[in-house]
Amino acid sequence: MIQPGLERIAQLLKNVHFSWTSIHVAGTNGKGSICHYASTLLTRRLIKCGKFTSPHLVNRWDCISINERPVNERLFRKIETHYAQLSQREGINASPFEILTATAFHIFNEEKVEVGVVEVGMGGRLDATNILNNQAVSVISKIARDHQGFLGTTLEEIAHHKAGILKPNVPYIVNPQNEWNVQNTIDQFAKEIGAGPRLTGDTRELRETLFSSPNWHRFAQTLQPFQRDNAVLAIVAIKETASRLGLELSNSKLAEALVSIRRKAIPGRLQYHRVQPVFGNPHRSGREIVVDGAHNPDAAKALNEFVLKNERQRNISGLSRPRSGWPVTWVLAMTEGKDARQYLEILLQPGDSVITTSFGPVDGMPWVKPMDPTQLLHIAKAVQPGITGLPMNSQGALRALCAAKYLTETDHPIVLTGSLYLIGDFHRELRPRGNKTWWTDPEREDDRAFFKSMHEEQRRRVNQVLSLQEPDALQGEADIGESEQAKRQRLARESRGKLQYEIEDLNRQLKTLEAEEHRISRSRSFESKKSRSILDYTQALNNQNADLEDIRRQLEVLPVAGREVPSGYSLQRQMNKALDSMSSLAEPEDERKDSSRRDGALEDADGSKPRIRIHKHLAGDNKGVDRRRSL
Repeated sequence: MIQPGLERIAQLLKNVHFSWTSIHVAGTNGKGSICHYASTLLTRRLIKCGKFTSPHLVNRWDCISINERPVNERLFRKIETHYAQLSQREGINASPFEILTATAFHIFNEEKVEVGVVEVGMGGRLDATNILNNQAVSVISKIARDHQGFLGTTLEEIAHHKAGILKPNVPYIVNPQNEWNVQNTIDQFAKEIGAGPRLTGDTRELRETLFSSPNWHRFAQTLQPFQRDNAVLAIVAIKETASRLGLELSNSKLAEALVSIRRKAIPGRLQYHRVQPVFGNPHRSGREIVVDGAHNPDAAKALNEFVLKNERQRNISGLSRPRSGWPVTWVLAMTEGKDARQYLEILLQPGDSVITTSFGPVDGMPWVKPMDPTQLLHIAKAVQPGITGLPMNSQGALRALCAAKYLTETDHPIVLTGSLYLIGDFHRELRPRGNKTWWTDPEREDDRAFFKSMHEEQRRRVNQVLSLQEPDALQGEADIGESEQAKRQRLARESRGKLQYEIEDLNRQLKTLEAEEHRISRSRSFESKKSRSILDYTQALNNQNADLEDIRRQLEVLPVAGREVPSGYSLQRQMNKALDSMSSLAEPEDERKDSSRRDGALEDADGSKPRIRIHKHLAGDNKGVDRRRSL
């Protein structure tokens, strides 16, 4: 079971000193990719580097590597046994992950690495990897909702856990694509403990010397935007680490290294695989499928963008692509406790098919269980009613892919996803069968016979689904002629195609109605604004009329002797101003500004204000008086 806390790992490593510098990476999505880029680039620059990521993909020791090569199994088991016995002897009761973490850090010491790239297991603050005290830089990748039972239900709560890896006086970098409240939570925590400064990948130096280079463009053009973000975070982290070590990594050399690794896929992330035992034969390697370990909604969004661009919208020779893109067959397994509905709402489209399966026991993590395939299929059908689906009654990634083969039209996309544990099963099953010798090796005869029977079994089950029969009604299916089966498949495909067209047509009608509703709403809003403008104009006109009336009353009483009154010039100016104000209501704003600037420029040639001469009978004496008025 998961046991957050640092007490047990501290006891395991109480006599261990870390002789290396670390890059500590936390986050929800992308942290494994950041570790991959950082470790690979450091290794290419001849800096001895250890990497610890979790969970493992195939074998337990795969999660620890030295210079991008998995650690020796014998060394791994020796050190792991040491810490397991220590835990038992001292009554520490350490969890399997804590023992694994202690093993990784000890191996880094044994191998005398200069830099250790360490991925957080879960969260950050209470994760076993947070026992580190040798960070050169802390990295926080994209944060999303995951493991809510341990980390909290809001992004702020989760971000606070992730920010727990920050250390005083240690610089940190955060994925800028995180929501502002996530970044604010992290920055506030950093301020409280004195961590920092916060680094950024958007610097003038990087823009001018790295991101503008041809090698960077060659590297980046093959990546999705989120992959480029992860690469930038890794670059900033290793440059800071090298600086701490007194080394210099030139941007031009980094760009060259990036180009050399651009086609090196990250295991379990957006990989293409040819699965020869399922889709091939002794003379042909068969079709490619997409393999990705996306297991939460944010990762599903990234996968969906990739599939939309590279699979749904791709051209298939001799076939006319539907406007909505090619339907996808999804081969899925998910871990218990995951929000399968939200995940599937992102991926599934009308016309898609779903094969639900499960994964086997996870080495070192006995508490991890797969979701029941039938339950997962029910959720998929609730998300996308009418979808074609088939639950697998036996676990196994290749068995599920066999079913997908017969459920999918030729060359239509197939995607294996939902869990890294399923991807691990896939690699374990494919590894001994992934070369051409499998077809001819006499020692593999039984395995080939097993696959042949598995193909026949899945062909029958899929035919039953396509002929709208119950999946478990197997009796008598073997007696159905091939031509009858083909006819049923054709009718089923036509029925699905007709249904998909009707759904697309309804979607188009819905969008048309929404657009019309928006237009009517805007029209009503415009009429309302127009009515308000007329009322405002009328009110302003009334106000100006009142001002004119006041001026007229002043003019009527001017001949009264001894009364101090405004000059005639001033009264005339007031009248003109009132009239101008009335007419300006219909003028554009910029014209009114120009007019006001012209009116304000009343000055004599020498720059003084105009002299106003008031007639003597207005002033109440026999002499003309010069007055200077400020306009």
